[in-house]
Formats: sequence, structure tokens, C-alpha cells
Amino acid sequence: MIHFARSTLLGHRSRSAVQIAVGRAGRAGRALAGVLTGSLAGTLAGALAFSLGCTPAAVRPPVPLAAPQGAVSFLVLGDWGRGGNRAQREVARAMGITAGSLHAAFVITAGDNFYPDGVKTGDDAQFKKSFESVYDAPSLGVPWYPSLGNHDYRQNPDAEVAYGLRTPRWHMPSRFYSFTRDVAPGVKAEFLVMDSNPFNLKDGEDGASQLKGADTVAQRRWLDSTLSASTAQWKFVVTHHHVYSSGPRGTNTPFEQFLAPRLRQYHVTALLSGHEHHLEHIAPDTAGPQFFISGAGSETRGTNATPATRYVESVTGFMAFSMTADSVLVQVISAEGDVRYRTVLRR
Repeated sequence: MIHFARSTLLGHRSRSAVQIAVGRAGRAGRALAGVLTGSLAGTLAGALAFSLGCTPAAVRPPVPLAAPQGAVSFLVLGDWGRGGNRAQREVARAMGITAGSLHAAFVITAGDNFYPDGVKTGDDAQFKKSFESVYDAPSLGVPWYPSLGNHDYRQNPDAEVAYGLRTPRWHMPSRFYSFTRDVAPGVKAEFLVMDSNPFNLKDGEDGASQLKGADTVAQRRWLDSTLSASTAQWKFVVTHHHVYSSGPRGTNTPFEQFLAPRLRQYHVTALLSGHEHHLEHIAPDTAGPQFFISGAGSETRGTNATPATRYVESVTGFMAFSMTADSVLVQVISAEGDVRYRTVLRR
């Protein structure tokens, strides 16, 4: 069972940007948060405020990135590949700095890796233009674990698999796959990277012609068997398509009916998605799986917070996750390098 500490909203408040209101902290929570601002302890102050029945301060200036000692960190980027345009490069620059500070071990993508129409072959010029020449910071030379988005389906999704065969940095053995990472002695994390397109694309939509190579029955069996057999203490499922969202698409009801019960049944820590072009944390159940949308790698759209929304903001950026034996620190980081939001997940 996963629990999350009450989270902290950071940065200057803007109704047009931050679409969620949180109440004022109680005296004890505010005082402790003020003393510990700028460190992982600042997040723990939020947890204390929650235990006291109050909420951390809604508005605080951006704070330095927290780098928990001994943590295994990774970044999550979604909806990003736009030929190296300005917005994409700004996010990439902030990612490089963050990855260096956290000694990030890898990067996960939440799909829509190459706009507008994916790639044709494993040596498509887009790989150089939208990936290699943009995310060129040494700290980002770590393994990347991509998922496929609907835009990646518009030409040849298997070209991204082929690219990985000649580029060690791009780890994509098939359209869906899993991998594990050691976190601490006796503690590991497992990641199941789905291909959510076959569960979401409809006949006649862009990319639907590529569904011929997709087997939803096989993927369902793989998902169930891998999760049921997993002994990992931290479990993450990665999809392009979201389940819940404050964005224009809202709740993805058919996908929710398929995926959400499985996430609960197998005690998945969090679902990491994109598709909607904003940054969000949704917690329908504080003791169940958490839902994160990191789909603002190069573009944003408006949002309207749901009752389950813990944080949402329409700014370009990405997310950083730092895993230890008993907690996962999640930090939302803007293209300017500001930590906009933090929360802690606990086993």
C-alpha cells in the first residue's frame, strides 16, 4: 500500500498557471515549513502539517532542488520532440542541470517523442534533430526508456525500436517492455512501459493503421503476469495516455476501467503518463496508486483542476523521482529550473 505525505506547492501563485488552491497551514506546519524550506525536510514539514490536520503554505518562492543522499533518481519527460524548438531546448537545459545535481540514473519518456508524425526509419533525421542534438548534456547521456505516443504511431512506431538497436542510450526492445533497478540492499524498483495506443486509438484516427502490429491480448497478459510476479518494493507503470486529467481531455474512462483496477490490485506505486500538455499529480485515493502527468516537454495547454488534483500547472517542464528504501521524493521542475511542487510517496 502506498501513502503520500501532504504535498507542497511552490513558486509564485498565478491563477492562469496554477489551477489548484490549497488552504493555509496551521501555525506549527507553517513554522516548521519556514525553517526547513529548500531541503527534503521541507517536504517532510508538509507531511507533519498533514498529520496535524492542516495544509502547508500555499505560496512560497521557488526553492533549491532537493537531492536525497543515496537515492536512485530518474527524470520523466513527455510530449517533447519538436525539432529542437525554443521551448524544447529550455526544458532540455533544465533537465541537464537537474540530472547532474541528482546524478540521475535514467530518463523515462511518456510518449509523443517525435512531432508531428513520428519517424519513418531507425535512421530518421528526427532522431538527430529532436533528440541527440537537444538532450546533449553529459548528465543526460544515461539510458533513456521511451514509451510510444499517438504521434509516434503516425508513421512507423517500430522505427523507434529499430533506433534502439544501434543507439545504446535508447533502450526500447519492443513496443512494450519492463526493466528493474536496484534501489537499496533488498529493495528494487520495477517499471512496466506499456504501449497504450492499442487501448486508445480508434479506427480512422491518425496512427490507427499501425495497430496491425499491436496485440492487446498479449499486452494484457504481459501486464498481469509481470505485475503479479513482481517482487519489487516500488512498481511504476508508464503509459502515454492518461487515466485521470485536469486537461481538456479529462478522465479517460475506458482506459480507467481497464487499468485502474490493475494498478490497485497489484499495489502499483504510480502511473506515469503524458498526452495532456501540463504537469499534474492526481490522488483519487491517498493510500492507492498515484497518477502523474508529465506532458509539458515542449508545449502547454490549459487545465481545470479536479477534486482529486493535488497539483496542476500549465508550464513547460518535467518531473524528477528520487527513490530510497522507504520513500520516493517527487519534484516537478519548470523549464526555468524552479521546483514548482514536491510530494513524498511512502510504502
